[in-house]
Amino acid sequence: YPLSTPTGKLEFEATGLLKHFPSDLERPPVPKWVAKGISHEETIGTERSKKYPLLVCSNHPRWGVHSQHDDMTWLREIETCKVKGPDGYQYHPVWLHPLEAEKRGIKQGDIVSIYNERGTVLGGVYITERIMPGVLYIDHGAKWDPIVPGEIDRGGAINTIVPRNTTSKNAVGHAVSGFLVEVGKTDMEELKRKYPEAFKRPFHPTAGPSLESFLGGE
Repeated sequence: YPLSTPTGKLEFEATGLLKHFPSDLERPPVPKWVAKGISHEETIGTERSKKYPLLVCSNHPRWGVHSQHDDMTWLREIETCKVKGPDGYQYHPVWLHPLEAEKRGIKQGDIVSIYNERGTVLGGVYITERIMPGVLYIDHGAKWDPIVPGEIDRGGAINTIVPRNTTSKNAVGHAVSGFLVEVGKTDMEELKRKYPEAFKRPFHPTAGPSLESFLGGE
């Protein structure tokens, strides 16, 4: 049976792209590796990676469906589901290889800031050799719990610092994994001093941010 391609065959060169977007350098008619382009510079080895040397791997969550079930208290008992901070808040886990943690003076259970020029996300460190050096792993789907909306998120919502552009100038998709960041230990006391109201918002000790955290007024 013919395929649904313009030629009805398996195409190594996409005839549709060749016809409509032959000069798209980020999504050429013949697929090839593109280290950087007009929309993105998110590859280790580029100039930008000197400042942000870790590549984020952000998968669908192991213990939920997107943000659903993030507040399930019995799931949060699992070691890789949440990391309890010294403030009692349960932070989204950030997996780091021991070598990367040692470089930065980070220890198991530390609260860290994952950041790039688009903002900062807090998380709790889970050190393991199951993640490669040069890579930071964090599931997407955490609840958004902003300390400063658009700048700092406490809940671990990694999508707040993903690339803003589409995957190419002619595409509508966006990159939610495979982008550059740096990570460092967070000075929680300094954050509390700077943003006291954010840290006064109520949260359930085992279910996380409460509904009242996001509702204004009484």
